[in-house]
Amino acid sequence: MNKKILYSILLSFAMLFTACENYLDVQPDTGFTGAEVFKTEKDMQSAVAGVYTLMLTDDAYSNRLAFVFNMNTDVEMAGVSTNTVNVNGSDLACYEPKPYWTTLNSTWNAMYRIINLSNDVIQGIEQSDLYKSASKETPSAVTQLYGEVKTIRAMVYLDMIRIWGDVVFRTKSSTGDEDFYVGVTDRNEILEFLINDLKSVEPLMQYANQLDYGVERASRSFNQGLIGLLALTRGGWTLRPDTNNPASVGQMVRGDNYEMYYDTAITYLGKVIEEQHHDLKLSFRDFWVKQNNWETPIDDDVMFSLPLLKNSAGQYAYYLGIPITEGNHPYGGASGNLSLCGTYLYSFDKQDVRRDMTCAPFSYNENLNQVIRLDLARLAVAKWSKLYMNDPLGSTSSSGTGVNFPWMRFADVLLMYAEAVNERFGPRNDAQECLKRVRRRAFAEANWGEKVEDYVNSKTTKESFFQAIMDERAWEFGGESKRKFDLARWNKFGEVIYNQYYKLLNWGKVANGAFVPGIDQVPGSVYWKDITDPNNTSRTILDIQGIDEILNARPAGYTEQVFATSWYSLNNETASYEPRNDIKWSFRGFINFNNASSVAPNDPLRYLCPYPSKVITDHRGAIQNYYGFNY
Repeated sequence: MNKKILYSILLSFAMLFTACENYLDVQPDTGFTGAEVFKTEKDMQSAVAGVYTLMLTDDAYSNRLAFVFNMNTDVEMAGVSTNTVNVNGSDLACYEPKPYWTTLNSTWNAMYRIINLSNDVIQGIEQSDLYKSASKETPSAVTQLYGEVKTIRAMVYLDMIRIWGDVVFRTKSSTGDEDFYVGVTDRNEILEFLINDLKSVEPLMQYANQLDYGVERASRSFNQGLIGLLALTRGGWTLRPDTNNPASVGQMVRGDNYEMYYDTAITYLGKVIEEQHHDLKLSFRDFWVKQNNWETPIDDDVMFSLPLLKNSAGQYAYYLGIPITEGNHPYGGASGNLSLCGTYLYSFDKQDVRRDMTCAPFSYNENLNQVIRLDLARLAVAKWSKLYMNDPLGSTSSSGTGVNFPWMRFADVLLMYAEAVNERFGPRNDAQECLKRVRRRAFAEANWGEKVEDYVNSKTTKESFFQAIMDERAWEFGGESKRKFDLARWNKFGEVIYNQYYKLLNWGKVANGAFVPGIDQVPGSVYWKDITDPNNTSRTILDIQGIDEILNARPAGYTEQVFATSWYSLNNETASYEPRNDIKWSFRGFINFNNASSVAPNDPLRYLCPYPSKVITDHRGAIQNYYGFNY
């Protein structure tokens, strides 16, 4: 049975456990109890699959967690051209979402529906005769299911913590006599519980190659990788509120005993690497082409992948990917609205194969000819495209592509391990080798000497190696919604956005002839012409000059596409040269045209979201907003 049929059948089952919209609802009207449901292993499997089904809604991982909670960084970027607050409060990109933004409430509720069902299933398994009689010495199908749902619950809680900070923490099924007007639990306490909880089930879980549906289920390797990520999050930095001044943005704080959590990360990420159930065997391009064709090998890069449903759920290759104008062709349309920052394209080594498989400075028109599409925040994500599909979805297809959400990859594990080892011991040999493994896939073998060996070996200090990890994660995970979380736990968010604001500003200045120390040359324009697509002579693709090498003049036969030159120009109203509006306001919740002189790179950046207004109301004073969201 394929995943589409499986999860469609289970949708109705899952809804039996979620009859009420209130995320703290008591037992569902169906009267579900563990004793009734978990008499057989098949019943248990269906209940766990019901948890996955809840994850596939638009308010959870099919849409919101895929891209809606993206913030402007030096990688992903939405150009914000106004200093005016959005009526609906959806100013997340520039760090100013409002508590009344309805998406906050719908996602909060969706995540707690997953958590509540997980709690019900965990309790049901614990109370079942099957689990009680199962061996606790060796893995089995029953202990796998138990560990699986605990792993999913931990993943959901981690995502909530990374969005909201402290959240309501529940690990038991709801009962009718409890007090639902509860407050939030400190995020460190939650993370510590989850780490220990996953450690307890890890030995009795199975690997992806032992599971039906492979990496579309939470395996033992994913459990190990998630322990590592939870530990790095607990050991990293986080924005903490000033409880004496709710209007304050707060301050970045690192948890105590962080060394211990980095050691935990080294241990469990090291298990993933040592046990060799995952690798980077596919080329970077082949990996993403297979993803777009609904193929996810169990023994390669993907550690855990949300199994989205073709023609039903999923925004990959539609909202996230190369834009396509609907026409008389079998691929349908794609908005490609998730954008990368234009400067990100130029951060890559020109020989890095990830560049052209991550950054698409073009779209496709109704005839499937490429059209130039490159500006400050209009660079498409090339990892996803309907044109990669061997079996297109149809001429009127839009979203609901069913392309999976690769929540964790082995490349992530390798780089997290290198990060953790470097934090504790500096650029040790095993950390260097992990970075080299990622870079070997990024460059042709003929270039490994210079681009892999020499590059990594040159990072001899803890500081230089950490910077290399920062850079590598940017190049490896562009468009995958990881950058904001990385910058936060590193306490680098404010610094990176401060530098990015001035980078955009200075590129515009230099492109218009100004002198800026340290910046010799920038791409003021790129130049393009249509050429016949060698793979399909009825179509044209773009030959773009000015990316590999910055050009100062238009080559003969090419058309100019203005780039950084348009980022800084004369404002006729003020009679002065100023940056473009999307430079002025894209980072406005931290640094903008009005406050730039008073902002320092080490100032805290408000990357967390406010608690939804309805949550504040429903909890009758037990939950309060801080970080300047206290309205």
